Amino acid sequence: MAWTGEIEAPSSREDEAACAASSSPCARREAKATPCGTIARAGPEEREATERTQAEQALRASEERFRLTFENAPIGMAIVALDGAFIRVNHVFCEIVGYAADALSRLRFQDITHPDDVDADVGLVERLRRGEIPRYQLAKRYIHKDGTTIPVVLHVSVVRDERGEPIHYISQVEDVTARKRADEERERLLAQLDTERRTLRTIFDSAPVPLLLVDRSGAERIIANPHARDCIGGAVDRGQYVGRVRRADGAPVPLDELPSSRSMRGETIPGEELAIVRADGSYRTFLVAAAPLRDGAGKITGAVVAGEDISPLKELERMREEWTSVIAHDLRQPISTIVFKASLLARHPQCSDVARHILASATQLNRMITDLLDVSRLESRRLELLRAEVDLPALIRATVERTADATAGHRVDVEVRSAVPPLLADPGRLEQVLTNLLSNAAKYGAPGAPIRVALERRGGEVLVAVENEGEGIAPEDLPRLFTRYYRAREAKAGGAAGLGLGLYIAGGLVAAHGGRIWAESAAGKTTFRFALPLP
Repeated sequence: MAWTGEIEAPSSREDEAACAASSSPCARREAKATPCGTIARAGPEEREATERTQAEQALRASEERFRLTFENAPIGMAIVALDGAFIRVNHVFCEIVGYAADALSRLRFQDITHPDDVDADVGLVERLRRGEIPRYQLAKRYIHKDGTTIPVVLHVSVVRDERGEPIHYISQVEDVTARKRADEERERLLAQLDTERRTLRTIFDSAPVPLLLVDRSGAERIIANPHARDCIGGAVDRGQYVGRVRRADGAPVPLDELPSSRSMRGETIPGEELAIVRADGSYRTFLVAAAPLRDGAGKITGAVVAGEDISPLKELERMREEWTSVIAHDLRQPISTIVFKASLLARHPQCSDVARHILASATQLNRMITDLLDVSRLESRRLELLRAEVDLPALIRATVERTADATAGHRVDVEVRSAVPPLLADPGRLEQVLTNLLSNAAKYGAPGAPIRVALERRGGEVLVAVENEGEGIAPEDLPRLFTRYYRAREAKAGGAAGLGLGLYIAGGLVAAHGGRIWAESAAGKTTFRFALPLP
């Protein structure tokens, strides 16, 4: 048991017997040899000295524990006299202000406080000293030994004696430089984000084209800029305007086929022509583009849809097509008269050469007029196909015979590689496609080189290929061959007559049959292919 400096009285008969036994000379001699016997016989002075020694040891131990706790505290600690002088500081406080402890012992807290903050806590100190508040917390600035400003948070309380009189202050100081920098950086980023958000909002609202933002969460609500609101009214979810979006042919677009729906499946729509029915029942035609919106992890969170109102352009195009159709029809009759008269003149020997030139030019002009009419019908979707069962191998051979003049100087070989069932197609329009491809092969192929026509069945399609030998077509020209009025560099360089409509019309006719057409070109060989679906 611990020694308390006091001796306990016997509390039992065994203890009394022990005391009696100790009164014998032998027992007394043994007692002198033991510490217990020594303490038991110690006088009041010795006991008082022992207790004082133990108290001093306990005090020194307590002081050592306080010193260690004070010195190793993870925060700046300072004991400050009532006049502001530093009594004691720990090493963290020294690190914060850059001074050694002995240097701080010659300073007051005002000496290391920023001049603008010296008076910041005067009132708080007085209230603390008078006992009106138990403690206070204050953000202020210290001046480091190297002159830099250190933002700190100061916690101060007062230590009082047993009479309640203040002895000194004890302060905890936390260096918040890193926190302040983080806060400033956060504020800067928030301000930057707010500026960017306002900029994007301004761009979004001021954009001269309709813009929609579709939020995938919840009911897939939409945010529309003013131009878009003019088109879709006050709709706030996509279901409200589904029936008002139509394709170029007038068919309504279902919800899952809207550009926004396709974008939210990950598809990017570069441009699609759609019509919007406005609240007053009028139509506006837009070129619509859409793209998915993704978060930082790449997950699709919505879609952005942009549209360009091309209604004025469509109206100009309609007027142009109408004008072209009218002019072509008006030219048809005089051209037919010229062809008829030139045919009559060609029968007379004295003017046969002149008449043949007139007839050739009139025939070429008539072909151009026919092309213009076909373009007008294709673009206005007024082209009618007179479908019938077509024996394609027989049609190809007959077309080769009828285009003998256009392919003069070239041997034309026809190869049927597999059995081909009858097609349900417009034979006149298919012959027009074949005639165009054969005349192009003869016009741009090497002189005297053979032309090969191959026919075969592949799955549910019939594939036709027209191949010629020559310089070939430049790779950059291939994607544009079937564009209206486009002529390859070889055609321009060769001075070949034409408007650049032949392949465009051929592509439109094949597409009207539900097929596809394309071109391939390698060194010394060019092949045009088109595929038609079997019934």
